[in-house]
Amino acid sequence: MSDDREARRGGWRLMREALRPHKRLIVLGSLFGAGWTAAKVAVPSLVRVAIDRGVIPGDAGQIVRWTIVIALVGLVQAATTGLRRYCAFRVSLQVEASLRHRLFAHLQRLHFAFHDRAQTGELMARANTDLQQIQFFLVFIPITLANLLTIIAVAVVLLLTNVKLAVLALAALPLLNVAATVFSRRLHPVVLDLQERLGGVASVVEESVSGIRVVKGFGAEDLQRERLDGAADAVFDTSMRAARLRATFMPFLDLLPMLGLVAIIWLGGHEVLNGNLTVGELVQFNAYVLMLVWPLRMVGLLIAQSARSAASAERVHEVLATEPEITDPARPVSLPTTAGPGR
Repeated sequence: MSDDREARRGGWRLMREALRPHKRLIVLGSLFGAGWTAAKVAVPSLVRVAIDRGVIPGDAGQIVRWTIVIALVGLVQAATTGLRRYCAFRVSLQVEASLRHRLFAHLQRLHFAFHDRAQTGELMARANTDLQQIQFFLVFIPITLANLLTIIAVAVVLLLTNVKLAVLALAALPLLNVAATVFSRRLHPVVLDLQERLGGVASVVEESVSGIRVVKGFGAEDLQRERLDGAADAVFDTSMRAARLRATFMPFLDLLPMLGLVAIIWLGGHEVLNGNLTVGELVQFNAYVLMLVWPLRMVGLLIAQSARSAASAERVHEVLATEPEITDPARPVSLPTTAGPGR
């Protein structure tokens, strides 16, 4: 258990070290994400003002004025979305490239005994599939920060607008923490097993292709086909285990905000009829609750991807943590010079 915990910490440490040279770009992407959040959260409030001041009284001038304001805020949201995604993809792709160069250089320094034990297909899987999983996770960093800010901002606005409706809308959210913890603990060993089985498939394919003359010479085509079928079936079975876990957790995330929406429509409708709430405020509440659907779904996607990326980082760290048995001395001695021919 301690070895598994140390391997997991090593995987996370590997990703932190890879991200360290890109702090400035990460901060910039996070700032663009904060701007995106501010613009997105502002739209329902502007819609509320447009309804209460323009639609309900029938003031066409107010409607046009607030429509222009909403359109301008939408342009800000579009611009910050593009800049945020550019920063996220640039950081993730640069980290993937640097890790691939580092892994390749480290493999060149390792002793022959390591390469005798390690399968080429397994190393190929770690240099390709595992690094791609890390890259996918790193893309989520600025996006996830923006979604967390969205959840916090929506909660604050709802509480400031109407505490009773806000409590109904957000009451189910604490269950998310419990469900996310259980989901992460169950998913991590499954995705780690999946990455290892994908490496097994790559090993079988690489051995069959590189040793095709031997396979044909000994008539081992059926044997290699059975090995590939077994490895592929193991990948399928493990993928289905992960899919069943996601199928249990993800619908739960969609259900949480829908329960809040039903409560708001029921109680908010009565509040509007009693004159305690305006139509614009009810529309604003509905928009904010619906706005929580995507951030909550992104939380589930992040947990699933972080588990798979952590497993991939563990596998890459396992190779990088292997010390070469033959190393250069700290103070190398120059070779003696000899006289050339004819001297």
